[in-house]
Amino acid sequence: MRGPGWSTGRAGAAVLVTLAVTTLLLGAWPGSAGAHTALQQADPAPGDQVGRPPAQVQLRFVKQSVPDPRTKVAVVGPSGVDLAQGPPSVTGLGVSQPVRPARETGMYVVSYTVVSVDGHVTRGGYNFLLTAASTAPRSTFPVWSWVLLGAVFVGLVVAGSLVLQSRRSAPRAHE
Repeated sequence: MRGPGWSTGRAGAAVLVTLAVTTLLLGAWPGSAGAHTALQQADPAPGDQVGRPPAQVQLRFVKQSVPDPRTKVAVVGPSGVDLAQGPPSVTGLGVSQPVRPARETGMYVVSYTVVSVDGHVTRGGYNFLLTAASTAPRSTFPVWSWVLLGAVFVGLVVAGSLVLQSRRSAPRAHE
């Protein structure tokens, strides 16, 4: 008969072997846990301090995504406005979302929903800080040009009125 130490040691080894084999089998088994994708890289990156508003947000995932109506990307600014412009573009591992120019500095929240090749939906999000917003587009026609154009128009109207009035009041030779 063997002692109690041997039986406990052998039982412990058996438990360890069972756990190791189970872990190996579950890791190799094509299950739903391995089918989900995850964000691998982003531009702007999570936690970045960005000095210039991005024209688009680019996301790269571990597993391939497919174009699907459920795929969405939102880029929400400090005032709660979503700057996403149009639908996202899905190509292989990447998803890109064009955005309107950001007019305010502060924390922006990127949230996404993507669909993997196997149909699993993955949701996630992150923040980045915008330290300099884009300025409002400047008019290509300066204000002084509008004033000059208005003055010329008024001058032409007055001159035209004077010419018409002088023709009416001038004596006619044929009468």
